[in-house]
Amino acid sequence: MKRGEANRNNIAVDFGVLGWFLLLGAVSGLLFAWLVSASSLQSFFFLKGDKFLIPRYSYWWAFSLIQLLGLSGAYAVSVARRLVVQPVSRVRLLTAALIIGLATPALRALTPLMNSRIGLDWDFVTAPLAFLFLLSCALSVVSGNLKWLPIAIVWNLFFTAIGIGFIYVCVRMVGPGEYYTFVQWPVLFAMLGLSFGSWLIWRRLWNSKRAVYA
Repeated sequence: MKRGEANRNNIAVDFGVLGWFLLLGAVSGLLFAWLVSASSLQSFFFLKGDKFLIPRYSYWWAFSLIQLLGLSGAYAVSVARRLVVQPVSRVRLLTAALIIGLATPALRALTPLMNSRIGLDWDFVTAPLAFLFLLSCALSVVSGNLKWLPIAIVWNLFFTAIGIGFIYVCVRMVGPGEYYTFVQWPVLFAMLGLSFGSWLIWRRLWNSKRAVYA
């Protein structure tokens, strides 16, 4: 195979990986939005406060597990269709899955303690950043080397910022309403999916480059 054809094939494969992670990320976000918005499940996911609904542990478990479902589904499809040519070991996958699956429930368990120490900054700033940090740890585990953690943190922040920017534009255009949930979560889940998918591509390119110069 000529070098140009090989490059075109690699580009097609990379777009295939990104497409599956984007699609299944968005679908998992829609599923989460539908579940937490269903009136019949409100008492399962929320407690009624004085002014606002307070998410139960079930809400955060659903958040992490549905996100994990989207990511693992996209990875499984990519491997089955031979789009990921360097599969990750089962030990790394299981470790990363545990981190993702336990991320938000663990942070929720810390919330009462951290709120008493640092106040509302935990809910609105520190906890989301801690969540992204844990996802970055999962990316580093997938790479097999924790030295990539600083890069993974910037990587996740970049895609999250794009997602938040897109949500902001949508809200500015159509205004907030009852369908906001069906914009927010599909976009954020899709961008985190893109983060993981592009990380797998970067990992392949890095390993290929290292093999050439070894």
